[in-house]
Amino acid sequence: MLMFLSLWACGLDETVNPITPLGAREQLLRLSVDLRGVHPSEEELLAIEAAAASEDPAAFDETYTLFADRYLYDPRFLGRVEELFNHSFRTRTGDVYFDLEEVGLGYLGDERAARSIGDEPLKLIRYVAEHDLPYTELVTADYTVADPTLATLWDLELQDPDADGWQRARYRDGREHAGVLSMTSLWLRYPSAGVNANRHRANTVTRVLLCDDYLARPVSFSRSQIDALTSGDPEDVIRDTPTCQSCHSSLDPIASHFFGFWWEIEGDLTEQTLYRPEDEEIWKDHHNREPGYFGKPTANLAELGMLLAEDTRLVDCAVKTVFEGVTQRATSEADWAELTDAELAARLPTVKQVSPTQLASIIEDITGYAWTFDGREGLSDQSTGLPVLAGGIDSRYVTTPNHDPSVGLVFIQERLAQSAGRYVAEHDLDPNREGDALMLQYVTVLDTPESNPAAFEAQIRDLLLRVRGVPLAEDATEPARLMALWKQLYSAEGSAERAWAGVVSVALRDPRILFY
Repeated sequence: MLMFLSLWACGLDETVNPITPLGAREQLLRLSVDLRGVHPSEEELLAIEAAAASEDPAAFDETYTLFADRYLYDPRFLGRVEELFNHSFRTRTGDVYFDLEEVGLGYLGDERAARSIGDEPLKLIRYVAEHDLPYTELVTADYTVADPTLATLWDLELQDPDADGWQRARYRDGREHAGVLSMTSLWLRYPSAGVNANRHRANTVTRVLLCDDYLARPVSFSRSQIDALTSGDPEDVIRDTPTCQSCHSSLDPIASHFFGFWWEIEGDLTEQTLYRPEDEEIWKDHHNREPGYFGKPTANLAELGMLLAEDTRLVDCAVKTVFEGVTQRATSEADWAELTDAELAARLPTVKQVSPTQLASIIEDITGYAWTFDGREGLSDQSTGLPVLAGGIDSRYVTTPNHDPSVGLVFIQERLAQSAGRYVAEHDLDPNREGDALMLQYVTVLDTPESNPAAFEAQIRDLLLRVRGVPLAEDATEPARLMALWKQLYSAEGSAERAWAGVVSVALRDPRILFY
């Protein structure tokens, strides 16, 4: 954002690509939603506004950087890290992969088990960020992370068996630990058997960790090669066809590392949770390519992880993953160099759209209301079906977020706003309420626009300030219009509580909740 401001101030040709710079409040709001998934407080917005108005030219940059550092240490930032990296790992599918009842673990519940399975790789990334460890720990860690549910499923040894939540853990089956490379959860999500010979898993390694998807590479075959592929032994054709070898010469040695996860029986808990060292050399019976990493021989998963850690593409890919998740667009080659010409305008962040989890966290932070269904988080649990409707991914069938406005997103916002508005009104207008009001601190259940117009005016302005982050102008028409709405709802319902629930829900449907 600072680069954005400096380029705009330097006189970027606005006739070629018109750019409207964000105000101080809007910049801090975007920063907070990007990093924490919530709006800034009014105190923070006043501080950045004062810095922008200061005569000290460095005041704004210093204050903005101060907030950026503060937000990076907010616990909610770690949740955003998980969300962004799931765009590439795609492990939060809601799947369990086997029948818990058949193995005596039905008491865990499918939804609870699915959450823990889908989170194992993402919680390691969170652990790395939380403890300020090198990113390479992702592929070199001599441990995994688990909660009690996952420890029960995979028979893991927890560092502290008496503690709840996620912590360091180890597999008991003697496998070499290598961060995500040795995780049962990851390879359940990306199975590979039969003639595929772990190539699916190898491509997952390069796609997720190096941003190099073999399936996206342009490859052309002659008619005779296609005939050979469909009529001859696939491994012979792959080995003897130069076109095939352009990919398989580097892909197959990576695939050879994963035969310890060669599960013959799908859906069997015992079969699919063990790593078998005795199966590590099954590669000899398939493509017969010794384990290696782009020409360098390796002996096991741990050595693969070490070579991945030395590959500069590992960190570059992480940067790309976060960059694309935050800017909501694909990177281009020009992004890796700093440009100061008009082409930059096409790549600068424009208006962004909140993700389903950002929408949920913004509403919860403003109102205190969490949208759940039988204990399931409405906009993050895939079993509800709502995350995809709101533009998110399900990590299996929908793998690319939708950053364009949709009917589904507006419908979700409407239903969420209605539920949150009712929650706020019931809480704040309760005569026996304990604690502070959530949003309605200027009015009581007995006030009306006629009896206390000043309180109504102040309350509506404050509601919209909480939602938008920007104060209304003195001559704004919103207070009068929402007071008229309150009167209409009160005349229909005969309830001040329901009237305020409607007004709050309308405020929460403001487009600035969705777009920032």
